[in-house]
Amino acid sequence: MPLNFKPYKPKTMGMQSSRKPITKEDVDKAIIQRAKQHNQLVHGSYALKQQLGEFAREPKDIDIMTSRPRQHMDKTEDMLDKMAGYDAFKEVVMPIIGTEGEYVYKVVKQNYGPGIDVVDYFETKQGVKTKRIKGVRYEHWKYAKKVLEGIVQNPDLRHRHRKAVEDLRRIKAYEESIRR
Repeated sequence: MPLNFKPYKPKTMGMQSSRKPITKEDVDKAIIQRAKQHNQLVHGSYALKQQLGEFAREPKDIDIMTSRPRQHMDKTEDMLDKMAGYDAFKEVVMPIIGTEGEYVYKVVKQNYGPGIDVVDYFETKQGVKTKRIKGVRYEHWKYAKKVLEGIVQNPDLRHRHRKAVEDLRRIKAYEESIRR
C-alpha cells in the first residue's frame, strides 16, 4: 500500500529566475502598491518625500503603520522573495527604543553583513492626520512636523535628534518656498 505524503517544497519554490535582478525602485513600488491595496498609512521620510519633493531627504526605507504589522511583515517578505526569485529578504522584530512594549516589524535585505532595511511596519497610532496621493495614504507633513518637534524636545530620544532636526530644517525651507 503506497504512502500518501506531500514532498517538502522549499519556500523559494516556483519563484522567478534569479537572473533578472530587482532594483530598489521595483521593491519600493511593490511595497507602496501593497500599502494602497490594504489601506495602510505610509509615514516618515518616504511620506515627506512624496509631499515636499526636492526639499525632503532621500528615504532609506519605507515606514508603514498598520493594525496587523506582523502579518503584513510576513506577507511582504514572501512577496519580495518571490519577486527576487530566491530567499533575498528576512524578517526582524525589534523593540522600539524609548517606548515600552512597542515593536517594529522589519523586512530587511539579506547580504554579507548587516541587513539593509526595506520596510518597517508599526502598530497604528490614533489621531494621525493623513493625505491621499494617488490613492495611497500618507502622513501629512504638518502632522509630521509636530511629531518631529516632540522628538527634538524629548531627551530620551537623543538618538533620533539629528535626523529630526534635519527634517525640521527641510520642512521650514519648504514652508518658506510655498509662502512666496
